[in-house]
Amino acid sequence: MAAKIMLLLQNEPLSKSELASLLGHKSVSGELNKQVKALLNLAYIEMTIPDKPSSRLQKYRLSELGTKQL
Repeated sequence: MAAKIMLLLQNEPLSKSELASLLGHKSVSGELNKQVKALLNLAYIEMTIPDKPSSRLQKYRLSELGTKQL
């Protein structure tokens, strides 16, 4: 699932709900939250609004390191 998330973020920043729908889920699952958190910890993805991690407008994008991993 982490690889799919990285591939989806390759083109544009997406929110968790957008990621969930593109992955075929009806809502944001616990597994999606876990994968996003793991990718953030590995610095493969980054937040578009790092000052406000729980913002409703928060989106995620592929980091430079994440781009190299792909």
